[in-house]
Amino acid sequence: MNVCWRLGTSTARQVLEEVAARYERDYQTIKTLLDRITTKGYLTMEKLGPLCLYTPAVERRVAVGEAVRDFVDTVLERRLAPLMVQLVEEEELSDEEAQELRALLDVEGKEE
Repeated sequence: MNVCWRLGTSTARQVLEEVAARYERDYQTIKTLLDRITTKGYLTMEKLGPLCLYTPAVERRVAVGEAVRDFVDTVLERRLAPLMVQLVEEEELSDEEAQELRALLDVEGKEE
């Protein structure tokens, strides 16, 4: 999805070229992945002769939100604390990120 968001419209071959340096994937694997993402509604696909052109159907913000909600629901059993603890302990938060997190927690605490 990141490649599709960055390029706008892309072919499976373009996505493969973009990810080849980081991941060992073949063309068919990339094509299958793009088709599955299309079936889920995150991409649209247009046939142009033998080529399939993939275009993002949802904004990055929307897709990330859905993925995080799904992860929290299924893996963390709707508990956010383990996610926050993991992020704070394992990742080096910048001062700006720490301030944003504090502000969000302050707002949530006031709404209850």
